[in-house]
Amino acid sequence: MMTPAAGFYSTPGKGDNEVPLAYVLSQADLKEALCCIEKGLDAYPGRTN
Repeated sequence: MMTPAAGFYSTPGKGDNEVPLAYVLSQADLKEALCCIEKGLDAYPGRTN
């Protein structure tokens, strides 16, 4: 699971370029999550590479 990291900080601007990840025990769930992350990054308009 992922979420924007900015909500974890009280300092403005801190965490803007970070995402915390939850540790997942199920290998199948982890693979599915990585596929979702990949699709999201491919579609993200601010992608630089």
